[in-house]
Amino acid sequence: MFPSARSITSGVHFVNSVRHSSNVRLSGRRVMKTIKMGKARPAIFHQFETFVELSDGSVVKRRSQAPKDEIRMISDQRSSPMWNPTRDDLDDTDPNAVGKVDRFRKRFGGFDGAEEASEKLSFQERRKQANEQKENLFDLLGENATEVKGGKVQPKWAKKKK
Repeated sequence: MFPSARSITSGVHFVNSVRHSSNVRLSGRRVMKTIKMGKARPAIFHQFETFVELSDGSVVKRRSQAPKDEIRMISDQRSSPMWNPTRDDLDDTDPNAVGKVDRFRKRFGGFDGAEEASEKLSFQERRKQANEQKENLFDLLGENATEVKGGKVQPKWAKKKK
C-alpha cells in the first residue's frame, strides 16, 4: 500500500509520509491524562444502613458495606470478658460455649468422662484453671528468650521541609 519512502515520478522527488504509532489520530477519542503520584482519587464504596442486634438484645443502627438489613451478633463487647473484666457472670473458660458447638457438646460430650469432671468444678475454679493455663502458655513462649539490653534507639525522623 505504501511504497518506499521516496518515489520518483517524472523527475520530481516526492517523500511519502510514513505512519508511526505516535502520529495516529484517535478519531476524536479523549486521551486519558496520566495520574500523578498521590493524586489518585480513593475508591468510593456504597454504604448500607444496617441494624446490629447485640448479644444483650440492644439494637444499634450502623452503616456497613454488606447489603444486609439486620445483623445479629453472638459474641460482642457486651458478652466478652476482655471488655468486661469485672463481670463474674461471663464465662471465658470455653470460647466455643455459644451456638451449635455448645449444643453438640452438651448432647454428646459425656462419653469420654471429661464433661463430668468439669461439671464438678465451680465457676471460679474453672476460671482459675483457665488463667493458670494462660500463664503456663506465656511461660512456655518466653522459655528460651533473653532480654536484649543496650544498642541504639532509632531517633525520630526529621520532618521533611516542603
